[in-house]
Amino acid sequence: MKIYTKTGDDGTTGLLGNVRVRKDAARIEAYGAVDELNAALGLILAQLPAAAQAARPWLNAVQSDLFIVGTLLATPPSDSKRRAELPATRIHALEEQIDQMEEELPPLKNFILPQGAFCACLAHQARAVSRRVERRVVALAAEERVDRDVVPYLNRISDFLFVLARWVNVHEGGHESTWTYSEAEGAKIESESAKPKDRLGATLKKLETDKENRKTLFEKTSSELQKKKEIADKLFRQSVDQIKKDGGPVEKPLRDMDLD
Repeated sequence: MKIYTKTGDDGTTGLLGNVRVRKDAARIEAYGAVDELNAALGLILAQLPAAAQAARPWLNAVQSDLFIVGTLLATPPSDSKRRAELPATRIHALEEQIDQMEEELPPLKNFILPQGAFCACLAHQARAVSRRVERRVVALAAEERVDRDVVPYLNRISDFLFVLARWVNVHEGGHESTWTYSEAEGAKIESESAKPKDRLGATLKKLETDKENRKTLFEKTSSELQKKKEIADKLFRQSVDQIKKDGGPVEKPLRDMDLD
């Protein structure tokens, strides 16, 4: 089949269901931006460093999802036929991937500039595109029906790409520049090589916390045992005193009550 059809030479294009609209219609702007985002993800994949290849299947899945999103947006409200479905589980999958990457990242305490390794910069650029996609789709949703899972999914993609940029910087040793502002000093930029979270330090801290917890538990248990022993001693003395008072013999030696 030929690539060029000439049907769009009049400034219109076709939606699914043989509906033609202007090429600057809100729906076309929306899924056109989705297409641009998908191409931006392709650039990230092309430059993904060897140390960050774990993200390749994640990005492939997102590209596939964006084809589904494009299909949903290309379906006009007048068309009731369901041609694609974006699984609700995909939002949860993105959240899991974000959490997985953040385990390797130092805590974020300030704004950061979109800088660092080349691939990280591509991820930041894709994040900015994803925000524009979201704006276009929200604008469309104010006028026409949009699948309810599309906007939340696009919102999660921008979060995913932001964390991906930081994660790639860590694996590539790219610089992460923090940005702060105060009335006294104005804007202030501090840059350093992105470093993975100190896992050893975190592990040692957790071990120390566990040790303190065990110590506290031991002290509490010892205190309870001491109280029980004191009660047993008191009962023993009371029993002996009572036997002496009654004048009866002690046939069997009395022992402390069972402390278990």
